[in-house]
Amino acid sequence: MPGGPGLTSVSSEALPFPIAEAGIDRRGISLLSIAHIVNDANQSAIPAMIPWLISHRGLNLATAATLVLAMNLSSSVVQPFFGHWSDRRSMPWIIPAALVLACTGTAAIGLVHSLPMMWLAALIAGIGTAAFHPESSRFANFFAGAKRATGVSIFTLGGYLGFAVGPILTTPLILHFGLEGTAFLAIPGVVLATILLFSQQHFHATRARANRAVNARPSMPDDWRAFGALVAVVVLRSTTFFAGVTFLPIFAISVAHASKTGGSIVLAAMLLVGSLGTMWGGRLADRFGRRRIIAISMVGTLVGAAALAWVGTFAPSITLVVLAASFFGLSVGLSSGVIVVLGQEYLPNRIGVASGVTLGLAVTIGGLAQPLFGAIGDRFGSVPIFESVAIFALLALAGTIFLPRKRLQTRVTLSA
Repeated sequence: MPGGPGLTSVSSEALPFPIAEAGIDRRGISLLSIAHIVNDANQSAIPAMIPWLISHRGLNLATAATLVLAMNLSSSVVQPFFGHWSDRRSMPWIIPAALVLACTGTAAIGLVHSLPMMWLAALIAGIGTAAFHPESSRFANFFAGAKRATGVSIFTLGGYLGFAVGPILTTPLILHFGLEGTAFLAIPGVVLATILLFSQQHFHATRARANRAVNARPSMPDDWRAFGALVAVVVLRSTTFFAGVTFLPIFAISVAHASKTGGSIVLAAMLLVGSLGTMWGGRLADRFGRRRIIAISMVGTLVGAAALAWVGTFAPSITLVVLAASFFGLSVGLSSGVIVVLGQEYLPNRIGVASGVTLGLAVTIGGLAQPLFGAIGDRFGSVPIFESVAIFALLALAGTIFLPRKRLQTRVTLSA
């Protein structure tokens, strides 16, 4: 829309940092979202290999689990460093390079026979996963234009779907080809990396437009206090999410006497409906504000966890468990992309670091609480697990009170 410069009052929750084109670059955001599916599928592919690693490579459960730990730790701990690197010098070529590392590392786990080589492959996969997120999140920011919460939520949806797709791809390959079938997991990464390499000119042009748009806004300081409060909310939120992923199948089996397949259906329902929540959350946040949607997400997560506990206590029906799990997934999914956007807005000069922490380090810290839930389940049963999850959701909701909302005056240039 043609126009000229003007002084406009806007909310920092709605203001894009940096200001870019008004519309979403659908080509760019779609390519990044598909890449996110492929990248994050690696994080759930390794757990899917564990039964075969135990039976075919002679590992015990604890040893096999160290491969998952190796990948998650290498991915999450180094992710903020890749974010810092991305902030200092944006390099879009690292996105396809990271995909190749992540997918080939995961594929190699089924091909090697010694435990040290498996650990090395898992570490390589984790480093590739870590390298992918900060730079791809930065470009999702650019491609999203003014509708940042919507665009970044589409990108985040890719990771959500990737987490669900990993076992779906890995299990049939191993069943048909044996552990060596994991070699095929490298193919999507290589193919998509090739497409991304041929799209580098588009990435460079988008970055140049975004950098020129920076001059249309005043310089804003990073708000580390606000970001610290957000990280606390992210840790508590991710704790509830991982608890659902880890314990919902067991919950369905124990309280509703579901089969193992039924337990998997409950988890699939949570993840599928959660992906819809991720999409809706971004659109709602662009319209109503980031903080409000995060708070609504935590209220819904609290209600969903409490509903699961109630169903497990008073009405142990598989249908009710699926419905409660779906509401739980929808609620926690609402804030999935929004927290990344808000983190980038609190640290407008450190977008890569903000992405690395909110997508990696803080999420992993939340995952570390799962042994606590497991201990609760071992001693008191599966229902108290979700009673505890409700407490974490309540704490996350309380944390949203400390997320500041500012209004500012900025000079915005509208261009064709």
